[in-house]
Amino acid sequence: MHTKEQLTPHALNFFNALKSELPPDIASRLRANKLMVTHGSYKNLFLFDIWDSAQTDVLDRKHFKYCLAYDPSHRNDPNHDGYFHLWLNTVRIYRKREEIVEKLDLELPRAIPKKFKYDRQERAISAGKVFSYPKNLADLPDLLVPVYKELIMAVHPILMPIINQFSTHLEDGERRAVVAQRGKLPYNHPGVRDPERVREYTRSIPPSWKPIILEKYKYRCYLCQAD
Repeated sequence: MHTKEQLTPHALNFFNALKSELPPDIASRLRANKLMVTHGSYKNLFLFDIWDSAQTDVLDRKHFKYCLAYDPSHRNDPNHDGYFHLWLNTVRIYRKREEIVEKLDLELPRAIPKKFKYDRQERAISAGKVFSYPKNLADLPDLLVPVYKELIMAVHPILMPIINQFSTHLEDGERRAVVAQRGKLPYNHPGVRDPERVREYTRSIPPSWKPIILEKYKYRCYLCQAD
């Protein structure tokens, strides 16, 4: 199992090699983490994000990005400890959301090469591939640059005009106002027949019960078996 400290220099080498292979008009816009970071929910899942430098918080870089992951617990795939993907959280778009989502839904499925898995979830769009980290991490750029380049070349010409629409950041209270105006977005998790009923009960569980329930069901959802 690799540590964040071991992975970071090789992720940075990969990013620099990737930019050298991309057209200047795309490469000049891309930025990346300075080191691998820990996922907010899973402490042994490490991420290395790439985003467009022109993005404001209207299209937050944490939710509108390319993401390289090290997944030694195999949460994403039982046979591979790595994956990378385009990740666009369609809920976290705070201006022109409907217009942007419509454009993404129309253009991305046509543009993404078939070798990448395209996944249109209820609240997100992703496209990417799984892979296994090489024993010699120095081989990471050679492994990833050709396929990562292909994905970005296909996708970023679609994203750039969307990103370029917004040169200013969200104003104070704008995010809350947008969320309040649109209300709760529907969410139907696989296996849940009545999500409103389930939500009513799960949100009323006392905090002291949660560790007991998680332990009892081995940290998996009772209804859908998700981790």
